[in-house]
Amino acid sequence: MENQQHILTRFLLAPQANYDHSHQARIRQHIAPNSKLKQAAVLIPLVPRNSAYHVVFTRRALHLKHHPGQVSFPGGRYENSDIDLIDTALRETREETGILCNRDNIIGQLPALPTVSGYLVTPYLAIISPEYKPVLDPNEVDELFEAPLDYILNPVNIRTQKFTISGSLHNIYSIPFSKYSIWGATAQMLKLLSKQLWY
Repeated sequence: MENQQHILTRFLLAPQANYDHSHQARIRQHIAPNSKLKQAAVLIPLVPRNSAYHVVFTRRALHLKHHPGQVSFPGGRYENSDIDLIDTALRETREETGILCNRDNIIGQLPALPTVSGYLVTPYLAIISPEYKPVLDPNEVDELFEAPLDYILNPVNIRTQKFTISGSLHNIYSIPFSKYSIWGATAQMLKLLSKQLWY
């Protein structure tokens, strides 16, 4: 990876990548064909630091019913009061982390990702101020941390495990960083972003 402007230009100009076929197949095995997925959105916050970008992650609170302790992006379910899914991502980010971001900071989005929990999650990329002051909601988030974008998206650091489920082979991704393991839907999104940005 090179400088910040190069990353932004490549993201905006590169053809959008698609999620693995194996992920789509896994969703079909878990979700009934006529089921309506619930709309949700997350923010992938990029922080400019020393001519490079860092990605902001949260670690979900341990007492949560779904995915406790898992590394994720700030975000959540669409509410009727939201103008659109961008509004959802910005609102949830503010509520969970205290990070303020507006629509002008959004630089693009990735394709919506269906999950086995019945959500269709749209990820939005945004540039946030390096001076942000986190205020975590302890009901949602235990911790916030940053990781260098060039490390997170480097294919060398994205591990792939293959599992056979109901006779079909599936790819599961994980990215180790410091004391954290990034996996699940978050790793799926980062794998896709890596395919789009890395060369």
